[in-house]
Amino acid sequence: MTTAATTELDVLGALLAFDFIGFAQKSATLDPTDPQYGQAVGAAFGLAARRRFPQGATAPEISGYVAEFLGSLEAGAEDFDPAALERLVAEGLSGGTAGGGEHLDPERTMQARLVLTLRWVRELGLGPDGQRELLAEALPAV
Repeated sequence: MTTAATTELDVLGALLAFDFIGFAQKSATLDPTDPQYGQAVGAAFGLAARRRFPQGATAPEISGYVAEFLGSLEAGAEDFDPAALERLVAEGLSGGTAGGGEHLDPERTMQARLVLTLRWVRELGLGPDGQRELLAEALPAV
């Protein structure tokens, strides 16, 4: 476990708690050039994906979900490439990489994972205890 991993999970925890000041302050300490940047959030993202889709999801189901997700965003949807989001969701469900296509840059990947994880936590109805459990489960995976 690295300090960066702990900080990433603190960033995610602040977002889940709607602590936007803490989120901004903690986010500012992350280094997107660090080779391990995004791993902790990626681990939490994968856990949340597998909880949201416990039976897995087919490519058409993922595409439909991403389209619905993007349609629900009031602003900022244009910042996300649907194909890249579909790959991220597929990777999260597989617990690794789904292969094919290019990834978003590290910061956009982090942003997409944060936003989708927040959405899934809300869809799953995870309260503070469930959120802490998710973050605690992600830490050893890094």
